[in-house]
Amino acid sequence: MKITDRFIDTGKYLYLFADEVLVNCIECGTAGTVIATWEGHAWSASFHCVNCELKLSSDIGHWYGPVRAHGRQPCGYCGHKWLTPTIKYTTPPINPAIQLTAVCEECNHETLVKANLSRDYPADGCCDPHFGLPLRLTLDTRFGTVWSYNRTHLEEMSSYVSAKLRQRQNVHNGAMFSRLPKWMKVAKHRVEISRALAKLEAIA
Repeated sequence: MKITDRFIDTGKYLYLFADEVLVNCIECGTAGTVIATWEGHAWSASFHCVNCELKLSSDIGHWYGPVRAHGRQPCGYCGHKWLTPTIKYTTPPINPAIQLTAVCEECNHETLVKANLSRDYPADGCCDPHFGLPLRLTLDTRFGTVWSYNRTHLEEMSSYVSAKLRQRQNVHNGAMFSRLPKWMKVAKHRVEISRALAKLEAIA
């Protein structure tokens, strides 16, 4: 991959690249694409596997990614402590826990806490944001996992990583490049990360 001289970070947010997400079908592993449009204040997304005919829609609320059962209520005995038990699942369970047991630190009694189920996005962001499907463009390196939603996202990442000089314009804390892990920004990792991104470009 060619090392460029300069990259200007204009503060783009990650969600701007989520209109097309290259994924693998959760049922059969076939390569496919999630198509999404931003409507008002939310995404409208769909996925159709050409092999097993799996069809997903954000209108129905389909989600195959990590979830967590989380509850919050006062201790049922002393009432002095908030109990916040949590269970995490890598994929949505068939029978999720609707009550979680929590032990109060104040009185040491157990209380059953009503739990709510919610999406639990991976800390590194390596997940289809619409349905939680596995991303097609991922590659493990000795520093961490390099990933991308699509070719446009990948090209932007490649330009950033390979640049010797990076300039910031109107960049907010929530901007995509400001939230990249430190190991992707270190100059001495530039060549290896650029090579990983080049391999992903070949897949895309």
